[in-house]
Amino acid sequence: MIEWTLATYDLGYRTGGSTLLKGATLAFRPGQMTGVIGPSGSGKSTLIKCLSTVYEPSDGTVRVNGENLQDHRNTFRKHLGYVPQDDVIHRDLRVEQAFYYAAKLRLPPQLADSTIEQRIDQITEQLGLSERRRHRIRRLSGGQRKRVNIGIELLADPGVLILDEPASGLDPGSEEDLLRYLRRLATEGRTIILTTHSMQYLDQLDQIVVLVAGKAAFAGSLAELLTRFGVGHPAELFRVIQEKEVEI
Repeated sequence: MIEWTLATYDLGYRTGGSTLLKGATLAFRPGQMTGVIGPSGSGKSTLIKCLSTVYEPSDGTVRVNGENLQDHRNTFRKHLGYVPQDDVIHRDLRVEQAFYYAAKLRLPPQLADSTIEQRIDQITEQLGLSERRRHRIRRLSGGQRKRVNIGIELLADPGVLILDEPASGLDPGSEEDLLRYLRRLATEGRTIILTTHSMQYLDQLDQIVVLVAGKAAFAGSLAELLTRFGVGHPAELFRVIQEKEVEI
């Protein structure tokens, strides 16, 4: 697996006369899990769509291993796993069918079915889905469907995994399990980036990026975040942002 470092330099994105992201200079490294947080409309989804080549920046650049991402987007996409907030799986398929069809689309065409089955076995076991392989996706819980979405992206063994609100709709136990699993993926050398509104498990993250009104107000560890904003718990962060103008 190739390791990937992503970096943004004065990154900006505008659409329809509105500036959704401005002057973001950030770094995302292999072996690290970064969480992007901030109030609604702060630019979280815009940032990850620029990182995942869904959007082309209006200003600045995204660099991958030192090279301009736009010049290498096709190569990069082969090593990228992108999980949007909404499910992108057909709910009438069985779990194993969804994995198989995704594998046929994403893996080399000469790959034997037996090799594909081994890969599916491995991922479903890692994600705790082995006992539900024959279940139709519509019968799964929200957390299980989210794991299917992630598993489909893991079929190609991506070096970068970007997730938009992966914990949305999950109960606290399922959210904790998911973040612990993503933590393990990061320790294997992947670059993991996710957006979240949840403040409960920020201690699982190596880096926290705070966006406010489209600007990067902070990037660092949880301890550094608490000191920077003068709060005792991450749950107090949004109150501080709302009550006083945050210096960026």
